[in-house]
Amino acid sequence: MGPFKVNIRLLSHDTSYEVSDQQGSFHSKPPLTINLDESIMNMHNEVSLNLIVHELFHLCHYQYHLEDAKEEVLVNAQANFMTELLMRSNLKKWIKSVIDKNTP
Repeated sequence: MGPFKVNIRLLSHDTSYEVSDQQGSFHSKPPLTINLDESIMNMHNEVSLNLIVHELFHLCHYQYHLEDAKEEVLVNAQANFMTELLMRSNLKKWIKSVIDKNTP
């Protein structure tokens, strides 16, 4: 995403919940990593799309330094981030396939 390379790692459902009690997590220590519950991601539906977008917004928060951002700065950063995600990321094809599979 933008200048950042992010590793996406699928974790077993048991590991996701037993180790960290969460469906996904973003780790800002190099290498940047997003961990995702493999069973959720394998559903290939709106739940899996929501999970990865949620974690990517943590990346957005990190990438654009939004800790103390005002509304307009936040909205602008999120719009820029989503544009990158939908237009230039390696996830573009996967996102499109989830949408195509799950919409009439």
